[in-house]
Amino acid sequence: MTANAPPVAPLETELQQAIAEHQAGRYAEAEELYLSILQVQPYHAIANHNLGLLAGQVGQYEAGLPYLHKALSVEPDEGQFWLSYANGLLQAGQAAEALDIIDTAIGRGLDNDSSQLLRQRVMQAIAEAALSPSQEDKEHIVKLYHSGDFAQMESACRDLLEKFPESSFGWSVLGTALQVQGKDALAALHKTVKLTPYDAQAHGNLGNALQDISHMDAAIDSYLRALEIDPEFAEAHSNLGSALQSQGRHQEASASYQRALAIRPDYAKAHFNLANTLKTQGKLEQAANSYRSALEFMPHDTEAHFQLGEISHALGHFDEAASSFRAQLQITPLDARAHAGLGAALQGTGQLENAVASYRRAAELDPAIDMLYHNMALALHSLEQYDAAVDAYRQALATAADCAPLHTRLAEAYRALGQTEAAVACYREAARLHSDDINIHINLGVCLNNLGHAGQAIDSYRRALHIDGNSIITLNNLGVALLDLHQFEEAITLQQHAIRISPDSEIAHCNLGACLQALGKFEEAEASYRQALALRPDYIIAHNNLCTTLQHLGRHEEALQVCLRVQELGLDTAEFHFNIANSLQALSQTDAAKTHYLMALERNPDFAEAHVNLGALLQQQGQGEQGMAHIRQALQAKHGHYTMAHSNLLFSLSHSDTADADTLFAEHCRYGALIEASLDGTAASRPFSNTQEPERRLRIGLVSGDFNNHALASFLAPVLTVLAGNPNLALYAYYNKIMEDADTEKLRACMDEWRNVTALSDDALEKLIRTDAIDILIDLSGHSAANRLPVFARKPAPVQVSWMGYPGTTGLRAMDYFLSDNKILPAGQFDHQFLEKIVHLPISAPFTPYGGSAGISPLPALANGHVTFGSFNRANKLNRKVIALWAQVLRALPNSVMLLAGLNGDERDDYLRAWFAEEGIDNTRLRFHARGNMDEYMQLHHQVDVCLNTFPYTGTTTLCHALWMGVPTLSLSGSTIPTRAAAAYLGHLGLEAFAADDEENFVNKGIFLSQNISALAHLRATLRERLLQAPITKPALVTQGLERSLRIMWRRWCAQLPPLSFDAMHHDQQPGTAKESTP
Repeated sequence: MTANAPPVAPLETELQQAIAEHQAGRYAEAEELYLSILQVQPYHAIANHNLGLLAGQVGQYEAGLPYLHKALSVEPDEGQFWLSYANGLLQAGQAAEALDIIDTAIGRGLDNDSSQLLRQRVMQAIAEAALSPSQEDKEHIVKLYHSGDFAQMESACRDLLEKFPESSFGWSVLGTALQVQGKDALAALHKTVKLTPYDAQAHGNLGNALQDISHMDAAIDSYLRALEIDPEFAEAHSNLGSALQSQGRHQEASASYQRALAIRPDYAKAHFNLANTLKTQGKLEQAANSYRSALEFMPHDTEAHFQLGEISHALGHFDEAASSFRAQLQITPLDARAHAGLGAALQGTGQLENAVASYRRAAELDPAIDMLYHNMALALHSLEQYDAAVDAYRQALATAADCAPLHTRLAEAYRALGQTEAAVACYREAARLHSDDINIHINLGVCLNNLGHAGQAIDSYRRALHIDGNSIITLNNLGVALLDLHQFEEAITLQQHAIRISPDSEIAHCNLGACLQALGKFEEAEASYRQALALRPDYIIAHNNLCTTLQHLGRHEEALQVCLRVQELGLDTAEFHFNIANSLQALSQTDAAKTHYLMALERNPDFAEAHVNLGALLQQQGQGEQGMAHIRQALQAKHGHYTMAHSNLLFSLSHSDTADADTLFAEHCRYGALIEASLDGTAASRPFSNTQEPERRLRIGLVSGDFNNHALASFLAPVLTVLAGNPNLALYAYYNKIMEDADTEKLRACMDEWRNVTALSDDALEKLIRTDAIDILIDLSGHSAANRLPVFARKPAPVQVSWMGYPGTTGLRAMDYFLSDNKILPAGQFDHQFLEKIVHLPISAPFTPYGGSAGISPLPALANGHVTFGSFNRANKLNRKVIALWAQVLRALPNSVMLLAGLNGDERDDYLRAWFAEEGIDNTRLRFHARGNMDEYMQLHHQVDVCLNTFPYTGTTTLCHALWMGVPTLSLSGSTIPTRAAAAYLGHLGLEAFAADDEENFVNKGIFLSQNISALAHLRATLRERLLQAPITKPALVTQGLERSLRIMWRRWCAQLPPLSFDAMHHDQQPGTAKESTP
């Protein structure tokens, strides 16, 4: 069995409550409790004794005597009762009776310092009795005290002292009267001490008065004198502790409080003051214990509850802290500090909603409480109520503007709200206040980088690195920022340094991989990503980057496997679906790719890159308008600042049958305006260091992403071969693609300088071009893939020219000239569609026949008995209207068939079959061929009688290849530049008859050709020779026109003349001497 603790006796509990009230100075409550005890037990010694003392403390000396006498009668062996009764008699003016009691006590063995000192006081009182006021006079003054009439009490005391100037009673009560009125009582109390030098209470009272006016040294002396007289004077010990504490002598103060408590363990005030001293010394657990002890004897003391709550919070005892503050609020429900403290305690326990409610109540009562809004803001921040948190932080800063952590936390709240600029302002202020805090600089850098202020972000990261050169997070962030600016070498150095410091940092390995990938070092990048994944197999960024690296390496199956591993990790992000879509598209699984692009966009509707790639896929499937819609969404997601997507849109519009010439021109001008608006206003007008010498050797820069196996290379190579031999020209190549092949090497051999600029930012490439002192910079891409038009917008060279790569204006005011010929752009007819001035070469670009071509075969129709039409154009040129027009020809010639090559050759071409079916053309009349190598491509021409061209973007390279193989191409000419290219090449061969003016004419020409097989056969046999004799196979002619054009442009710039349109072969090369016209 378990023993139960015996119940506490009710009288004992009531006695403890009475003593606590007594010590707290709540005499009325204490008196009521003592009397209650005496009703039950009239001879309770302690209750009688304490009630007698209480009566004396309130000046009712006579009233207290019976109680003191009864206590002594009950326990005559208690020495203190003898002393208390003798002292009571003395205070009641019964000195003779007091002497009798003290002598009896001494006779009974109570002979000690206290009894002897009391006897001296009694003897002194007897000696003074003849000179002392009457008992009636004393009682009158005491009554005035109890009635609160202190001014009258002071007057009565002074009257009494006129009669009895050496009355210690008179001086003592005068001191009391003055003190309670806030007047200077020192003189009266000093006089009292002088008259009663052995009265400990007198010295104690003087000490209290001195402490009240901050005369601590003198107060301490008085308390020490009191304690010499009465070492058991608990109040003097406690008050001495207070004086010592005020002087910062905390250990001595603690000792004094402890001595007071040794005398009176129930002395609540001493417990409380000891707790305060221990708290000041940082002894929080001990202080908490002392506050608890104080509350045992004064449970209604609000300050003790508050202090215990504060210390419990500081110790992390949040539940106890909350209990303390709640106990305080039970007593004083309108105490703002308690509400604030309760809020902090609840915040510590994670009860954030309740914490905020307490903070708000505190703010209603007293908004000036220290740390109130700070703590409220932190709670709101944790609750993700960021708007409210911002308001609270700002309230806190109103009174703590120099608090760096507050500015930092406000910045974090702004970041959570997406208000990055406001966050930057806060971080800047925090950095001003606390410049050595590395985290502030790091976070400021992150925000600046997110705002696109890469340079400023780098400055912040460098300041952070100055504070700690081995900070991994700083090294990584700075490396990434430099990577974004294409400053790869320093970025790599930083990431390698990070890896040396922390070899197991998967982030550093991944970032190093990103730098290497940007430089085209894909194998090294792969190794870095795999190292990052070895350290952290679930590192999604590394998986994604590894996937794109493998795609660059052409290892699409492996890339797909990496994507599937990401899926195994349970992640379903937009980036995952984007990467898997890219791999699937590269593996020709277009339907699955389309599904994953759509899934990426479901998860992130503003995923611009996914919109662009899906748009390209849709265009390849003949869904041009839907494709352009996605490209437009990509631009919208980037607020128009996505130059690659904008070029894609323009390229797509040039293929669209819905965009007329005015629309195309306006859209291209919009592109240029957006780029120019994003640049420094002086970007395109910076001075050049080029020497203005008209006849000197010129540095010609050629910028392209197609210096490889691409149609452009076949047109450009023969011109460069001739140009390379011109001693007056130095050729600089700026190649914007990683991939290189045999065609790359041919072009490289023609150049004086070869620079791969894929990894260079626009700013860096501009700087390089200026450093190379390029005189004339030629764009060979226009709005096709891998262009660098944003660099041309910065005007890095004095003269800038667009040529070959794109059938239309660039839309840039910084582009001076566009090279074409009179067949494509007859003089004066198309100037309104260009911002550039048009320069006419003999031909816009020469054609070089494929060296491995087979001979020309007989016309297939002779053996087949029907005409075979053909198309070798890429899929995104085949729109619904093109198929409808071709179908008209096929319907008009029911026995004819059509071969479509260069496509997918499988179910991915089903949309084309469906379009033909909608036009009434049976699938049996269609022959699809997948894209093959060059030999297979050229060989297929042996099966074709006539090619049908696309529109509005007509094929020119395919047209030339077909002509070389003896196959004429029927084309539809229009009013935009893309619709005129094929007709122009036909015109150079005298084949204008194969260019139709409208759709009806196109169909009629197709019928006519099928009805004139003999003429078609003759043309087939002679076309190759005809082509060899035509200007388009004469690269020297093009080169001659180009060299003349470059010199004319340069001379005009040297003469400070503006660009103008001219004919290269018919323009006076001396500037200003020929008639010049501008549109």
